[in-house]
Amino acid sequence: MAETRRVRSLVRVMVMAAGMVALAAAAPAPGAAPAPGAAPAAPPAPGPEAASVTILGIHATTQPQPHISPALKPIADELRRSKYNSFELVASDVRTLTAGGSMETALMEGYSLRVAVEKITGDTVQLVLTWSRQDRVRQQVRMAIRKGKYFLTGGWELKDGALLAAISAR
Repeated sequence: MAETRRVRSLVRVMVMAAGMVALAAAAPAPGAAPAPGAAPAAPPAPGPEAASVTILGIHATTQPQPHISPALKPIADELRRSKYNSFELVASDVRTLTAGGSMETALMEGYSLRVAVEKITGDTVQLVLTWSRQDRVRQQVRMAIRKGKYFLTGGWELKDGALLAAISAR
């Protein structure tokens, strides 16, 4: 049974990796206050030895009336490829990290996502994503993403839908 879970987890990782989002993050106008429920404004552009890392926690559900949170509009096309039709932003965290730095964001139902920056080169950031639930590691993925692009991960089944996360680095 544990072997079946591992295989399913590996398949989930492979499916999510295939769903790499190729959309740049939309930033609000300078000085504009973020709308309620919107992702916070990104910090100033980091230097070449640092990256601004964004984690967006997403609660995906199936509703009679489809809905996508305004903060998720930049990645709406990628979200629509899932079996769900409604997506609500449940967590948002933006931090500037250097190689060796990390951040952890609490999402929902005891889940958290830790992102560690391993290396920053040119237009690529190498990351380690660690999903945990109630302080137990569920999955760890090492990957490289292009700066300004989002990577969609997760798919953890909840009582009413699924938990996804979109990760980006600039």
